[in-house]
Amino acid sequence: MRMAPDRDKLLRTRWLAPFAHRLAQTEIWQFNRRSVSRGIALGLFAGFLLPVGQIVLAALLAGSARANVLIAAAATLVTNPLTFPPIYYAAYRTGSFILGARAEGPVAVPDGASGASAGLWQAFTGTSLATMTGLLIFAIGSSLLAFCAVHLVWRISLSRQWRRRKHALRK
Repeated sequence: MRMAPDRDKLLRTRWLAPFAHRLAQTEIWQFNRRSVSRGIALGLFAGFLLPVGQIVLAALLAGSARANVLIAAAATLVTNPLTFPPIYYAAYRTGSFILGARAEGPVAVPDGASGASAGLWQAFTGTSLATMTGLLIFAIGSSLLAFCAVHLVWRISLSRQWRRRKHALRK
């Protein structure tokens, strides 16, 4: 890929020095069915689960799972400033639906909290639990779906190439 940064130059940056040994593996820089599908799955998982530091987490997970680092980093961009509000709202709604009354129920308030701060604490923890539940469901679901979709599309593409090749040889 022309847009991909030079691997050696990237590994020499001082920010990646502590992790360079993990990112120096050649298989995590290759574009094949297994590494790309793992990369997309890990990137989506990190992208939905963390609001900050997703690319770093995806790159570290990619090194451990032999997934393509560039694909994993790019897949985290599913949550960006434009998609963030609708995704988090959908996650809140999904989490509220899954948790049911537990999302709306009473939440333990810290000792010494005044009336206004107690109400704010209850609202925050109630919405946070529902939102995190929804984000976890989105992270797991999208990762599994993307992993299977990449394998399926790759397989279909490969079989089409073989059919074209076989058809071309007959002529």
